[in-house]
Amino acid sequence: MALKDIFSPLGGLEKLKITAFSDDFFTSSRQTYVVMYNPTAYSQEVQNKWVPEEGLADGAQNQFRSNQSESVTFEFLFDATAASPPGNDTPGDINLDYLGDSKPNTDLISNDKISAIQIIQEDKHVDRAIQKFLDITQKIQSDTHKPNFLQINWGAFQFRGVLESATINYKLFNSAGLPIRATISAKFKQSISREEQAAETSRNSPDLTHIRTVKAGDTLPIMCQRIYGTPDYYLEIARINQLKNFRKLEIGEELSFPPVKKN
Repeated sequence: MALKDIFSPLGGLEKLKITAFSDDFFTSSRQTYVVMYNPTAYSQEVQNKWVPEEGLADGAQNQFRSNQSESVTFEFLFDATAASPPGNDTPGDINLDYLGDSKPNTDLISNDKISAIQIIQEDKHVDRAIQKFLDITQKIQSDTHKPNFLQINWGAFQFRGVLESATINYKLFNSAGLPIRATISAKFKQSISREEQAAETSRNSPDLTHIRTVKAGDTLPIMCQRIYGTPDYYLEIARINQLKNFRKLEIGEELSFPPVKKN
């Protein structure tokens, strides 16, 4: 395919951005890296961990242990032979909310943006742009003694995690031996702080009382499914909340979901 970015600003989708944070709460940002070309595809991987039960003759029975963190893989193109216009890109929305209630401190968000395409246009090769990418995503930071936590924003796609691996393939060189075309296959692994994980576990526990605000598209059976793992208790929840018409929930209405006895 041609090197022209099919997701250029003219196409309506802004460039993918990677924002580096020093903490796993994603409240203190360092820099935002804007890729040269948007990827044409990406892949996501989710895993369940199963362990075989001991003592079985056939060994076919497995026991569920846990969900593994989600990962996402992108391939980024760096090219100094046919650079497209950089456009008027700004750092993406980094007000990402995994838990529904907590929000990062936007007062600490930095606007320090590094554009790969601008670096490449200045250098006429891709070496320094790739190094900047690695500095932000892979380099161990002197103040935290570990690589940055990363937030990826690309249109409606949002992801928080860390770089797990990056494979660089150099494909073309100039007369001085400097790379002028390369790709990076980068795999990112989801990262959520222990405090957020604990809050998420508590928030979804059917043994605690939950207060939920009705959002567009919510129905009482759907909300029961989220909390109790089954929609069967919607009539009981309607009675507890004294709903006159449980089929017509009002957006913004707060409902209580207490523990229920399961038969």
